[in-house]
Parts: sequence; C-alpha cells; structure tokens
Amino acid sequence: MGQAEMQVTREEARFLRRFFRRQALPWIMVLGVGAIGAARWAVPAADPGVEARLAEASAAITALRAENAALRTELEAMGQRVAPAIDRRLQAFEARIAAVETKRGGARDDSAMAEVVRLEEQLASTTSAHDTITRSNLARLKDLEARMANLEGGSASLPAAPAP
Repeated sequence: MGQAEMQVTREEARFLRRFFRRQALPWIMVLGVGAIGAARWAVPAADPGVEARLAEASAAITALRAENAALRTELEAMGQRVAPAIDRRLQAFEARIAAVETKRGGARDDSAMAEVVRLEEQLASTTSAHDTITRSNLARLKDLEARMANLEGGSASLPAAPAP
C-alpha cells in the first residue's frame, strides 16, 4: 500500500528546510569529518622502508641477470670444451679396447675380457657424467629464469636461493 504524499504549505516547507540546515546539517558534517578522521587514524602511514626494499629487489634482479648471463656463457663454453674432450676420451677407450682385443691375438681369455668390460664401464661412466653435468646446468639455468620471472612479475618478497 502506497504512502500518501504529505501535504505542506510553503511556509512549512521553508521552515523545515531552515530547520534542517540549522540543526541536522551541522551534525551530519561533524559525523562525516569524524569518520574521515577515524579512517585516517586507523590506517597507518606508508612504510618508509618500501623504497629501500624496492631498491634491494632491483639490485637482486640485476644480480640474477648477471648470474644468468654468466651461466649461459659458462654453459656455452663448457659445451665447446666438453664435446671434443668426450670425443677424445671415447676414441682413446675404443683404441684401448681394440688394442686389448688384438693383443691377445684373437684368443680371448678372462683377463682380457675383464679389461674390456672395465674399459666399457669407464666409458659409460664418463658419458653419463657428461649428461649429468649438462642436465644440472640446464636445471640451474631454468631455476634462475623462473626466479627472474617471479621477481619481474611483481612478487613482494625475494625467493630463497637454491642450495648448490
């Protein structure tokens, strides 16, 4: 059911406006200023150490970029050094195996076979060590790239450095 509109005369309407301006409006303004003051008092000022932490994070990002570049250079240099060294060792092992096989004159005995097995195991160990070093460096490089992406993505704190 709708409310009936209140019928007031011009003088009554003028009185009500003046009364509101004189009595209620000052209280509403006092309450508004009080609410603003309470909000400013409740919310602390910005931490003065924010700029220092931002500078620290920027320095950490720069250090990570430098380390990333150094690792890329080291990885490329290692690839250039290790591949020929592995090839030389493989050729040396193959030559030693062939020498052991030919030295026995075709007749294979247990000591020659043991020597061949030992050389083949050493060859496999060298090859797996090379693969392990390469995987380790690639994993370390990916970890650094992920840490840089986190820092550049706006994360608030620096991630801990991985244990070597």
